[in-house]
Amino acid sequence: MARRPDEDPRVTDLRRYKKAREQAKRRPPPRPPARKEGILGSNPRAGLILAIAAAVLFALWVLPVLL
Repeated sequence: MARRPDEDPRVTDLRRYKKAREQAKRRPPPRPPARKEGILGSNPRAGLILAIAAAVLFALWVLPVLL
């Protein structure tokens, strides 16, 4: 029996090409690489919140001593 020749990569199947192109359009764009998260997390106001909390705790510790 005659052996079937391997598929020639130069021969293009138009339906397969269109389908792959359409799927590529549907696929969401790749996400950018994750940034290294800082010590306080991703919240940009975390430093301000931490400073306010520290000031309140300091005030609660110092005010009874002064009164």
